[in-house]
Order: sequence, then C-alpha cells, then structure tokens
Amino acid sequence: MDRKVNILVVDDEQIVLDSIQKLVRKENYEVHGALSVGEGLNLLEKKEIDIVLTDLMMPEVDGLEFMAMVKKSHPRIPTIMITGYATINTALQATQLGAFDYIAKPFSKKELLGVLKRASDLVLGTEEEKTNGNGGEKRSRENIKTVGDHSWMMMEEDGVVLLGVEGSFIQSIGKVQTIYLPEKGDELRQGGAYLQIFSTDMRSHSILSPLSGTVVEVNGKVLENPVSALQDPYGEGWLIRLKPSRFEEERRVLGL
Repeated sequence: MDRKVNILVVDDEQIVLDSIQKLVRKENYEVHGALSVGEGLNLLEKKEIDIVLTDLMMPEVDGLEFMAMVKKSHPRIPTIMITGYATINTALQATQLGAFDYIAKPFSKKELLGVLKRASDLVLGTEEEKTNGNGGEKRSRENIKTVGDHSWMMMEEDGVVLLGVEGSFIQSIGKVQTIYLPEKGDELRQGGAYLQIFSTDMRSHSILSPLSGTVVEVNGKVLENPVSALQDPYGEGWLIRLKPSRFEEERRVLGL
C-alpha cells in the first residue's frame, strides 16, 4: 500500500476496539474507534474513511441499520460486519444486503488482516482506476456507467445493454475458481442476482442486475476461462447483453 488505509470500527465494547487496534498496529492501517453509531457517523463526516467494520448486535441501532446509513451516504465504502458465532446466518444476510464481508468473533489476526487486505485492494484498486483511466480497456469510459459498487453497463446502438463487473471488484476477491451466468433467453429482474463467482477460497460473491429484461447473449469467453477473460473486465470480460424491459423507469431509479 502506498498510503495509510483509514478504518472506522464501530462496536459498543471497548475491548473489541482495543483488540483490533492492537492486531493491526504494525500494518499500514489507521484505526478510528467508535462506541456508538452516532459517534461512528460523526467520524465518517470528519475523517477520510476507507473501510468500515461494525458490530452486528448493538443497542439502539444495530449493524444492519448502520450499514444502510453508510451505504446511503458513502456507497463506495466497503462495510465489514463483526458478528458472534450464533449470528452467522444474519451476517450472511448482511452480505446479500451489501456488506463487503463478515468476520466472526473471536477472530484471529490472520482472519482480520485477510478481510482487511481484500477490502483495501478494492479501495486502492478503485483509486488506481480513477488515476490511470482503467489502463488497457477497449471501450470508451464515457459510454460506461458505473452502477452500485461493483457493476457497469453500457447502452449499445440497437437498444441492448451490455453488463459487466468493475475491475476493482475482481481484484478484491482474488483468483476466480468458478463463475455462473444466466443463459440466453433468461428473464432478469432489477435487483436480482445474475452473476455468482466462487473464488479459490470458496467464498461466494454475487452481483445484482441493475435492470430487468431478457438475456440476448452470454459471453462464452468468461464461462470458458474466467481467470483470463476477467483480467480485461471492460473488454473481453463483459458478461451479458440484456434487452431491457423497463429501461427508462429503472434508469431513473438508478439515478442515471
């Protein structure tokens, strides 16, 4: 890392804040601790926060509610949920709602640094894309619209929309093992998962469709060799072509 990555940790137990600070002390992270959601929101406005770690079970406002607040005001900040073993199912639900990942108490230094490294790669990879203009991409970024945290789309001349995944997201999950895409003729709905990636550590990562419509083409190169194709996510690594069914209405929902 070329610079310190700023982490906001929100947990109502001081011992957890102290533990995380101790575990990352010799790494390239700056930790800002908050014992309440209100204090955490205040730090978000005052500091340049890159990553948020939040406890799931907190009084007054829980981690899911806080994550929704972070997503609304700072949609590109990865949020990691801290949870007890008894609430892992809820933590999995949190990832489906937009959490970058979760980590279960009690966690080891290796587990903590592992998830922070992947989140940091996402943050720093996004910054590099902005600085370098996405390097060797084959399509003009003027025509590509970023959707949410991880997706992009581009309207083609025939009214079909090309969908893909952000390069920074691919960098953050490590080596891809398996990828699942819909088939030609499948109907997608806005907000439904249309891409599922399994990384070599067997973690599952889903991407939600920004639009409803019919799949008219699937990129066979991605299915045949995802590791190679996804190295060029804006070129040969595009995912599907979609014929939108409610484009104007759903585009307004997306704020495009």
